[in-house]
Amino acid sequence: MSGLEDVFLGIQWPEDRPFQLVGLGLNAVDWICILPHFPEHNSKVQIDGMYKRGGGQVATASALCARYGLKVRYVGCVGDDEIGRFSLQDLQKEPMDLSCLQTVPGAVSQFAVILVDRPTGERTILWDRDPALHYEKEALKREWIVQGQLLHLDGHDQPASIQAARWAKEVGMKVSLDIDKVQPGVEELLALTDFLIPGSGFVREFSAQEDWRKGLRALSEATSGFVAVTRGKEGVGVLWEDEIFEIPGTAVDSVDTTGAGDVFHGAFLYGLFQDWSVGHCLRFANAAGAFSCTQYGARGGIPPLEKVTSMVED
Repeated sequence: MSGLEDVFLGIQWPEDRPFQLVGLGLNAVDWICILPHFPEHNSKVQIDGMYKRGGGQVATASALCARYGLKVRYVGCVGDDEIGRFSLQDLQKEPMDLSCLQTVPGAVSQFAVILVDRPTGERTILWDRDPALHYEKEALKREWIVQGQLLHLDGHDQPASIQAARWAKEVGMKVSLDIDKVQPGVEELLALTDFLIPGSGFVREFSAQEDWRKGLRALSEATSGFVAVTRGKEGVGVLWEDEIFEIPGTAVDSVDTTGAGDVFHGAFLYGLFQDWSVGHCLRFANAAGAFSCTQYGARGGIPPLEKVTSMVED
């Protein structure tokens, strides 16, 4: 156990809101290609299997929270092509509000081809996103955002994310950020964030530090909120009151790491709404992210709540 098991955040959630979580960010369709080994240049490799699954950082985290019983609204865009129709139909299976999900005429929905190395479960993502899907802040409506208690972002459409975060803060909402790329002006978004848990790649790029511990300290200077870093199978590192804690990862037989970070974030946010300690929230999120690696796909890998609960209790 870490020293965070007795740390409770005591969050004061705004009252009288129809939604607990509002997610604004990416959804995608993933073609997951299972390979017996990663291909070399100028070679042919027979695939072991191919799966079509719904994904996307915020869409996956939002879906997990909705499946676990939170009241969730998801805000995003899909194209009006075949990929977009599949993405929309897949999202409609989730028990969350999609009234603010927009279909963009003439756009190709975001998609990815994900090469999974069967022996390790590690993946390489080949992706594309039509510029027509970019959320302009002028297209965002305030009422879509401010009806929740917490806003979850990925920061890909940065101006829109900043605008949404400003509106959220104005009405007492908390802001969570799962960010993986450094863009000019990102500091403004970080400053608006209450829960910042990027991957080690973002921390390294933002801080120019190879040591994740030094990088985490540098990142903490950009925000007054909670700061941690996901480290894959190594678990998560946390900076709390100038001390760094390490929450070990949960060991599983991994077949596909796609969406593990998205599932982690959703599970962490779910834990916040249960008023668990910081340590318990992170162990729960680690377990959920790890179990997702035993299944194929991002939303396809969301584990049942009972399974994650039992993993944490064991």
